[in-house]
Amino acid sequence: MAQFFKAKAKTTSIKAIRDAQVHALDHHLKGVVKHQGQAYFVDGVLPGERVDLLPSAKSGPAKLLKRLSDSSQRVKPACQFYQQCGGCSAQHLSSQAQREYKLKAVGELISRLSGYQDLPEFSVLSSEDWQYRRATRLSTWFDKQHGWQLGFRQKSSKQIVAISECLVLKPQLSALLLPLQQLVKSWPKSAGLGHVELIDCQPINVCRIRLSKAPSDKIKTSLLNFAKQHELALAIATDEESSYLVGEQAYYILPEQNLRLAFTPGDFIQVNEAMNQAMVSQALAWLKPSIEDQILDLYAGIGNFSLALAQQAQHVIAVEGVAAMSKQVLRNAEANGLTNISAFSGDLEQAETAKAWQKTKINKVLLDPARAGAKLAISQVAKLSPSTVVYVSCNPATLARDAKVLKQAGYRLSQLALVDMFAHTEHVETMALFER
Repeated sequence: MAQFFKAKAKTTSIKAIRDAQVHALDHHLKGVVKHQGQAYFVDGVLPGERVDLLPSAKSGPAKLLKRLSDSSQRVKPACQFYQQCGGCSAQHLSSQAQREYKLKAVGELISRLSGYQDLPEFSVLSSEDWQYRRATRLSTWFDKQHGWQLGFRQKSSKQIVAISECLVLKPQLSALLLPLQQLVKSWPKSAGLGHVELIDCQPINVCRIRLSKAPSDKIKTSLLNFAKQHELALAIATDEESSYLVGEQAYYILPEQNLRLAFTPGDFIQVNEAMNQAMVSQALAWLKPSIEDQILDLYAGIGNFSLALAQQAQHVIAVEGVAAMSKQVLRNAEANGLTNISAFSGDLEQAETAKAWQKTKINKVLLDPARAGAKLAISQVAKLSPSTVVYVSCNPATLARDAKVLKQAGYRLSQLALVDMFAHTEHVETMALFER
């Protein structure tokens, strides 16, 4: 039989970079190392430190091999799980230093990508650095030897860190971590346990458990006992439905506006209660709603901004991609005695959605999109030519991209605010005010 020559696949050896200096932090708080014309991004390092690193074979952060020196800004992380848990990755910096680096990086990003050069000075909204999270999602994994594992993902891994406490969670939620781990540990694999959510809310806290199918009688009994013991509402979510096993309608309060917003466990709500209130109040201060205003609220959720705006505006049009949440906006409006809100559901990345409000004379707009930003919607906003636009963003890169559209439409960037929604993490919330 004839044999054919087949060349061996070439293997590329990736060499470590030794004794390199960290020059800066990017907007994800990753260290920037420059070497032979290339930039590498490294977790857990600070400007001025010298490091050994291994570049990634694919796109992604380089691997830190060894830190050769320490910055004077480095502090000891407070959490015992810092090295394993993939959550609060910025604990090696003080809270104040975290905010300073975030301010610098976000400002540089907006200047570089938006076209706005002379940025207004940032205001900074911040509150408690610990015990601030009122909601969290726990991951699960079934281990053949040890049963169901419950906790947070490890850094750059799908493995679970079964933590006993979380310093950024509200204490009443952190106290549930160990009892929950004991509860699910003995469940069979067939239970199909997905994620578990904990929410600090009114009238009592909620535990929402995702399962692949309805729970067996035995598991249901254990859940009911757990809920009673820990004074929890308990919601079960399957592919078919989501409903309370025990408990009633959950809600949270915006105290400065005396508003009560009901939600279904699983709906998006801001995890930092104090910072959410600060954002709503800041948006009101910038938009200055009055009885003459027709305000468009895009990506409205359950009405977090809509209701507060409707207290002062002539009319608010709330648009949300999830139909169930749009209906919740109207229920929340009715419960709070507000009759001047219209709610529409539609994909804001589809031009058809804009037909719902195109015939209304909109003079002010608020938008609070997800991380992908408002690539199509921002063009629709510019066409409406409102006098004022407030953009709330959880991703400064897409905010900068969308701001460029407003700049081209003749808007000036009047105000910027950095909202420290997620202390000790790389994430940041940014607010921007655009005016004609």
